[in-house]
Amino acid sequence: MLDVPSDSQPATIDRLLDSAAALFWEKGYASTTTREIAAALEIRQASLYYHVASKEDLLYKICVSSLERFLDEVSSAVESPGTKSCGGPLDGVRRLIRAHVATLLKHQKRNATMLLELRALSGRRRARVVEMRGQYARMAMSALEAGRQTGAIRSDVAPEHLCLALLNMLNWAALWFHPDQALSAEELSDIFIEIYVSGAAHPGLRGAVSLRPMRTARKTPAAGGLRSAMAGQNATVERLIQAAVALFSSQGYAATSTREVAALLGMQKASLYYHIESKEDLLYFICKYSLERIREDVAAAVEEVHDPLERTRTLIRAHIESMLRDQGEHSITLAEMHALSRDRLAQVLALRDTYQNLIRSVLEDAQNAGALRGDIQVKYLCLAVLGLMNRVLVWYRKRGALSPAELGQLLATIFLSGVRAAD
Repeated sequence: MLDVPSDSQPATIDRLLDSAAALFWEKGYASTTTREIAAALEIRQASLYYHVASKEDLLYKICVSSLERFLDEVSSAVESPGTKSCGGPLDGVRRLIRAHVATLLKHQKRNATMLLELRALSGRRRARVVEMRGQYARMAMSALEAGRQTGAIRSDVAPEHLCLALLNMLNWAALWFHPDQALSAEELSDIFIEIYVSGAAHPGLRGAVSLRPMRTARKTPAAGGLRSAMAGQNATVERLIQAAVALFSSQGYAATSTREVAALLGMQKASLYYHIESKEDLLYFICKYSLERIREDVAAAVEEVHDPLERTRTLIRAHIESMLRDQGEHSITLAEMHALSRDRLAQVLALRDTYQNLIRSVLEDAQNAGALRGDIQVKYLCLAVLGLMNRVLVWYRKRGALSPAELGQLLATIFLSGVRAAD
């Protein structure tokens, strides 16, 4: 509790949380110091500890405040029809999407911090945030279940997977939405409702797109370390990068030292620099490899598929399978690329943009062929499917109920036909 007049407490806390979240957004939690947070607030570093016990305490408050808003505002909206309510068994899902997007973007940087930096919390704090996230997911699933009981929501996909797919798509918007762009939060909600509830397929194809037996996919080379990225390098460097993947995944890039990487391989720290110049080399190779590999895999998978709708389905399946084969590398790329130097970050972002252009071209071709609906710009179809796919990194477990191929098939079906039961 802050020892200041009660009427100033909310404003003080909000300013503190917003300033910290803005820095975490820009630099990442691990790379941001309390000195920088205090400077942003124009107070002394020592004064910061009048309000929070530690930097982790600050992160915890950001996460809890974000989830409290979701639990309060979204649940209220789902239970009480709003001005855009249109009735029917799917109205609760529509209200959930609108309220979720509005809440997500109201404090966008706080929510992005909550979504991306959870692993930095320890013990009870992390458990508490995970429990709150589970509580919200259960509330979202109940809205889907209500529609399912009336027969309005498809029954060939498990409710938990429908829920994860929805939250994937919605939460990804925290990473790409810009408040100053032409699209408003309300218009973004309309797009998500159309894609998720109505489906992305052309009206004439809806209901025909369903789960089907999976054909044998074109084989890609099994993951054998980072060989394509490390061509010309020796096996020791490859082992260094694999050790870095393990450590960066478990404790983060900033918190990992080169001494720990060397120790994991049973070598002296000085010997490490015989093979690399810096810890950043390891992060750069990981990011570069992950983006090059997924682009190669997806391009190869769609190359010989000519039906535009099937190409889209193949793209999603190939993306999921490639991404989850190198799950650690892709998780690190998503969470840690901001730690790269300017020139290297520019190279990695260029690789990411090249891959996203491939996805966009497949969707655009399908849209031009009349296979995908034309009333939503391909830019937003692309961003929606990227969210649907990439947030899988957060929750997928290799020993779970679905294989990567099965999950890719399921997500492709949800994207192409939405959650509405076949007519």
